Amino acid sequence: MTQRLRDIADKLYKPPADGIRQVFALSRGEAEKLPRQPSIAVICIMAPERPPASLDGFEHLLRLSFADVDSLNPNLSKRARASLVHAFTADQARAIRSFVEALPREIESIVVHCEGGYSRSCAIVVALHHLYQYRIDFQHLSQANASVICLMLAT
Repeated sequence: MTQRLRDIADKLYKPPADGIRQVFALSRGEAEKLPRQPSIAVICIMAPERPPASLDGFEHLLRLSFADVDSLNPNLSKRARASLVHAFTADQARAIRSFVEALPREIESIVVHCEGGYSRSCAIVVALHHLYQYRIDFQHLSQANASVICLMLAT
């Protein structure tokens, strides 16, 4: 287990005393190693060509599939342009918001994971912070996918 994952696991076991939900961005591999606690909800983001992550045991789990492509970038590569058909959608943004808004109060932490844990998941974490004022760790969110943030905040 990496030091970062140990630090996050510690925070999951000791949520903030002020009752403000915390949200974390992780990689698929890190998320699969998390303790199955009833106080944790998970948003699983997979690439369309990847199999589902092994997340059995989480009662509150939302699974989505979309490509890691920044549709706002005017200089997309040919490969990225081909992925636009699998880009994040307004329906997926609404699904995330509905999922989060329906979570019971007992959920103290939300973990968002994608394959690498640095683009799509970070974008969702940043958007949830802006929408709901959840506690986040800004230092690990610098590569968040801008188009995902914009769509999350626009819906």
